Amino acid sequence: MSLAFQNNGADLESAVLGVLISAESTRDGAEALLRELGPALGGCPSAIAVRDRDGLTLHVLAEAGEAQSWPPRLEAQFAMGSTPGVDPSTGILVVPLRTDGRVVGALLLGDAPRASTRVRGEPFQALLATASAVLHALVSRTDAELHRRAHALRSVDAIVDGMAHQIANPLTGASAIAQLLVNELQDEGQRAAVTQMRQELSRAFTVISDLLDFQRDTRAQDGILDLNVVVERIARFRGYAIREQGIAFDVELTNGFLPVRAETGGLEHALLLALRHAELRSHGTVNRRISVSVAELPHTQLVVRITDSGAGDLPDLAPTYFDIPYRLEVGAWRTPSDESDLGLADSLLRGCGGRLEVQGSKADGTTLALVLPRAYTTPTATSRKSA
Repeated sequence: MSLAFQNNGADLESAVLGVLISAESTRDGAEALLRELGPALGGCPSAIAVRDRDGLTLHVLAEAGEAQSWPPRLEAQFAMGSTPGVDPSTGILVVPLRTDGRVVGALLLGDAPRASTRVRGEPFQALLATASAVLHALVSRTDAELHRRAHALRSVDAIVDGMAHQIANPLTGASAIAQLLVNELQDEGQRAAVTQMRQELSRAFTVISDLLDFQRDTRAQDGILDLNVVVERIARFRGYAIREQGIAFDVELTNGFLPVRAETGGLEHALLLALRHAELRSHGTVNRRISVSVAELPHTQLVVRITDSGAGDLPDLAPTYFDIPYRLEVGAWRTPSDESDLGLADSLLRGCGGRLEVQGSKADGTTLALVLPRAYTTPTATSRKSA
């Protein structure tokens, strides 16, 4: 950036707005934004961070200058207002980036005494407002993609519904014919073979029923959910593919109503990502097994534990969704086939007030613990199919 920009607020603001047009991803936009703000900061160590869905966790997307210990969380006084202040745990100056009544992230500055002098200037305050709007627009693009992903499996509901009924119709005819043959045939061996065929047809009906049950629009259920019901539905849907790969799949639910307050699509997507990770880690092991259990924890918390039979390595939870390219066609960006985006799963859980915890050992494999706060509600009778 040229020196002329340091003395021309209009040009600098124009350059900041240009970031929004040229950015390839949220992280790329944050890095460009920080480069444009750099001269106005006078060389102070700096970083741009965005808030996660829990409103407190900070993800640093870009940094410049000397390495610093940036605050991992946004303290309440910064999350609720727009006044800069010093983070008590790190000594870093936190400048909330607020737009439309919401703090979307923060400009983090080392050398707090020198940085605070620059930040208090009126021209810089106007520039911060523009930078906040740009960062909000960048993050909104990523949020839109993540929302699309969380509901991607349900976006084909009309196709799935039509195909399922088209498959079910001939299966119904075949099952009826098989039953007639069982009544007509005299040879015991032939009757046994036809009976086996009819049982396989019944299994096919069950698979189709489970598929239709999973793809059914559940947005009306957003709010208070029974964690047992959600886990069972995901386990039934994904269990067929897991077992077909020769992986033993055990599911243990609890008795009673376990209420959580969550958005259905996001919670289901987090569970699917965790199951996919366990599936990938269990490939190639001797005793291939995945176990899923639901339990209650102290302090009114609930947990879904997913344990694989892998080497017990600890996966990286760093968010990769800030690197999604904007200019690809919708849905063109994919996580590598040998990875599952656990950073996204962690973020989805944080949006529900929960978190993703990881434990691993060579003897017991890796355990992903999806922890959620128990919702305060009056228990109601909840019917669910047996696993």
